[in-house]
Amino acid sequence: MKKFKFIMLYMVALGLVLTSCSKDEDSTVDKSPNINFKGGGSYISASANVTVGEEFVIGITASANSSSGEKLTSVKYTVTANNSVVLEADSVFSATSYNVDYAFRMDNAGDAVIKFVVTDKDGETNNISLTITAVPNTTALGSATDFTWERVGGAAGTGLTAFGLKWTANLKAVNAQIKKDGATKFVKLESSTWTSITTVEALEAAVSSGIDMETFAEISVDANGSYDKVLATSYNGEYFLIHITSTTVLVGGSGTTVKIMGQSKK
Repeated sequence: MKKFKFIMLYMVALGLVLTSCSKDEDSTVDKSPNINFKGGGSYISASANVTVGEEFVIGITASANSSSGEKLTSVKYTVTANNSVVLEADSVFSATSYNVDYAFRMDNAGDAVIKFVVTDKDGETNNISLTITAVPNTTALGSATDFTWERVGGAAGTGLTAFGLKWTANLKAVNAQIKKDGATKFVKLESSTWTSITTVEALEAAVSSGIDMETFAEISVDANGSYDKVLATSYNGEYFLIHITSTTVLVGGSGTTVKIMGQSKK
C-alpha cells in the first residue's frame, strides 16, 4: 500500500496579541476559547477538493473567551488519513488572539481530515475540522483532428510519421501492414475507447496496460471500406489515440492509391 503523503509547507503568523485580563469566576458561562477558519480569497474554510501536488492554504483565527479572558496557550493541528494520524504539530505561546495561515500539499489522492484544537491557560479547549479530498490532476485530450495515410504503388505510406508508425508493405491477403517506426508502444484498443477515453492520463494508462504489437494488419487495401478500429501509440513523449474509419482504393497509372482515413487525439 502506498504511504499517504501530506506535507505542511509553512505557516505564517499574522497576529499574536498579548494583553492582560481578569478572570471571570462564573462557572455557568461557557469558557471555551474561540477558533474559526478564515474565509474568502484563496482560503479553504470548509470541506473541499484540491488537486494532488498543489498547495492550498487554511487560515485560522482564535481568541480568548470573552468571559474568562484567559490567554491562549496553544493551537494544535492533526491530519488524519486512513484512520491514522499522518501529520501533527503544536504551536505553544501565550496570547489573547491567534491569526495564522497554514500552507499544505497532498501528494497522494484520497481524503484527509484536518483538525485544529485551541487551548487556553485554564485548559479549556475548542476545535474545528474539515475534510480535504485530493484528486489526481488530469489533462483533457485535445480535439479530434482528421488524418489520411496514403500509399501509392510500392512507395512508403505517408502521414504516419507523427504517430511513430510506417506503412511500407501489404500482406498477401491485401491488407495494409501498419508497423511501429519509433513508437515506444503500439496497441489496439476497443472501439468504445474512442469516446470513453477523454484525458491524457486515461490514454496513458490504456497504452501502458495494452499489449504491444509490431504490426497492425486489419485494413484491406483491396477495396473501399468502412471501419471502427482504435489504435494508440506512445511516441516522443506523447500519447496518440487513433480512430480508423474508412479507406479508399483507386487504381491509376502510377499504381494503386490507397488512403486510410480517420481521426486522432493527443
